[in-house]
Amino acid sequence: MTDAGLPPRVQRFLTTHIDSIEKLEVLLLLRARTDRVWTAPAVALELRITEASAARRLAELKTGGLLLQDGVSGEAYRFSPLQPDEAQSASELAAAYAARRVSVISFIFSRPMDRVRGFADAFVLKPDKDGKDHG
Repeated sequence: MTDAGLPPRVQRFLTTHIDSIEKLEVLLLLRARTDRVWTAPAVALELRITEASAARRLAELKTGGLLLQDGVSGEAYRFSPLQPDEAQSASELAAAYAARRVSVISFIFSRPMDRVRGFADAFVLKPDKDGKDHG
C-alpha cells in the first residue's frame, strides 16, 4: 500500500481511467451488473444523475477501453475491458472503494489540480530570446 493507503494497481487504474466520482460510480455499476446492457437513461435513473452526464461518462469509459457498445442502436453499453488485466484492476478498485471509500475519493480529488496546473503551465508565456516578455 502506498499513497492514500491504496494498492499501486488501483492507483494506476484510477490515474488512467477515472477523473470523477461520477465516472467511478458509472463504472462500478456496469461492472457489478454485467448481466445486462446499460443505456444512458438507465444509468441516470439508477445513479440519480442527468442523462447527458450518464451518456458522457459511458462514452468516456468506452473510449478508455472499459466498456463495449452493445445493442442495435449502439447506445447501450456493458462492462467489457479490452485489456484482460483491467477487469482485475476494476475488481480491486471496487473492493478498495467498498473498504476505503474516503481514500479512493481523496485520491481522485488530489489529481485534477495537477492536471489543471500542467495544462495552465503549457500556456505560460516565456520571454523571447531578446528578453522581452509578451504576457
